[in-house]
Amino acid sequence: MNKGVLLLNINKDPTLNRVLEAIPLGIVVFNRSWKIVVVNSAFAEVLGIDPQLAGDRDLKEILLNKGVNHKHPLFQTLDGYEYTGPVPPLTDSYPSYISTHLLQGEAGECLGGLFLLWNAERQQELEQAVIKAEKLAIMGQLTAITLHEVRNPLTTLKLSLQLLYKELKESKHGKSIKRMLESLDRANNLIDSYLRLAKPGIPKRQIYKLRELIESVASFYAAEFSSRGIHFTQSYSPSLPLISVDGDQFKQVLANILINAADATPSGGSVSLSAEYDQETESVRISVRDTGPGVLEDVLPHIFEPFYSSKEKGTGLGLYVCREIIHNHGGEIQVANNSDRGCTVTIILPKIDIS
Repeated sequence: MNKGVLLLNINKDPTLNRVLEAIPLGIVVFNRSWKIVVVNSAFAEVLGIDPQLAGDRDLKEILLNKGVNHKHPLFQTLDGYEYTGPVPPLTDSYPSYISTHLLQGEAGECLGGLFLLWNAERQQELEQAVIKAEKLAIMGQLTAITLHEVRNPLTTLKLSLQLLYKELKESKHGKSIKRMLESLDRANNLIDSYLRLAKPGIPKRQIYKLRELIESVASFYAAEFSSRGIHFTQSYSPSLPLISVDGDQFKQVLANILINAADATPSGGSVSLSAEYDQETESVRISVRDTGPGVLEDVLPHIFEPFYSSKEKGTGLGLYVCREIIHNHGGEIQVANNSDRGCTVTIILPKIDIS
């Protein structure tokens, strides 16, 4: 069936009418005299007409009465000009776009036209989200540059205060200087966390033996656990595979988790680190279990949110950065309270295929 026959019979075919009603767009078809051939309910509602009584009504007259300017590109449809964009008098009540299309016969003659109308609310939301993301990216870059510049004098200030503290720690000013150093540490930790967050998230992967990579971090913190009176144990599955990770990023994640475990566990408690291979999912699971108080149930759902911290001096960026790093490696990170006491943080990473 050519377009001419379709245009003549579209209003007489109940199946075509049902199709037009089912399409989630406003549709109106008109002939070369601007008489409406068919209009579905969605477009008829915008025009303020009854779709059942719209046949042979003058679409141009309806549009002019609705306030559409007579010079609007809509009225150039039959001249072959196709337009896509808003029509304010028609779409003030909700955000939408309209597109126009010329209908031609087999010989190229003009048979009429077609208007399509759709709700553009989601499209406008996405456009605004892109604009917002671009602005945030620029702000993030400027902030990172600024923080780099701020960190340099802070480092100088800290070194000077440390020297001053050695000289005056037994004097009446010792406590004040110590508090200043603690405040500087917190500021530096916040800057470091933000700068890690601002770095590109694409990992520079290399192949590692998992146990050796974990032990290089764990051995560094073993002395810290011992000094705090915390019993620290490690266990490894004998079948640990090779993994492909960014070594520095992985060490950053594991170090953050071990520090959190140390901070949560009281003297006399224990922290256990384990790594095992799950053959069914072909993934490795690295778990850090502590015997601290656990995570409050109302805090647990927000544990990975940026700037959300239950620690008095926490920045709220540590676990957020950890999650982003692990996700960029195609893995997962989970935090769950233990059935007895404390909590367990689990990192799940895919093994590499070397076959």
